[in-house]
Amino acid sequence: MQLGPAEVRFTGRTEGDLGHAGAWVEVHEVDERVAARRRAVVDRPWSWLRQVHGAEVRVVDGPGKCAGDVGDALVSADPGAVLAVLTADCAPIALASEEGVVGAVHAGWRGLRAGVVDAAVGAMRDLGATEVVAALGPCVHAECYEFSDADLDAVAADLGDGVRGVTAEGRPALDVPAAVRAALDRAGARLVHDVDVCTACSTEHYSHRARRELERQAVVVWRP
Repeated sequence: MQLGPAEVRFTGRTEGDLGHAGAWVEVHEVDERVAARRRAVVDRPWSWLRQVHGAEVRVVDGPGKCAGDVGDALVSADPGAVLAVLTADCAPIALASEEGVVGAVHAGWRGLRAGVVDAAVGAMRDLGATEVVAALGPCVHAECYEFSDADLDAVAADLGDGVRGVTAEGRPALDVPAAVRAALDRAGARLVHDVDVCTACSTEHYSHRARRELERQAVVVWRP
């Protein structure tokens, strides 16, 4: 899909495991099988992260830079950069601006509370972005995401009561897409596309919460 001047790809089971069955959290390199799958999506050097559910943003100043660094968001003004974050149930967010600055964000509930969306949008503006638009990919939805009252209250205190949802069984839940929308609004970015797929429900995506899967799909952002 097109997002401003950027191309965005949200992958799933069809593209295979792009995160090396969980080992990506420990190593700076991926094996040739994963590398081949990544090349099939975009045949350029990827920038990707060892994600820790925080708000650290890495600025990519060349193709493949920051690969395997610790963080939860990537931004770049380099026309050759390919930015990727890996998810199973957390929210993958693509960001772009007409100035050619792009971003990719891994946003779980802890990262949303830590301000990862605000930090990524701010880093893009530091690189020259003005209006920032966003696309939200597959992530766990409220019907499958039971949440403790205490944690739900904490997220709502940061992002508003709109993040409160209920599961299919009627128990308290976190509405991750609503939390992402609230975080984007707070950061001054505009959500223009939502894939609207629940990873826990979808047979076409990996889900750690629903099926304890270690494989990861990706959001990949680049300038064609």
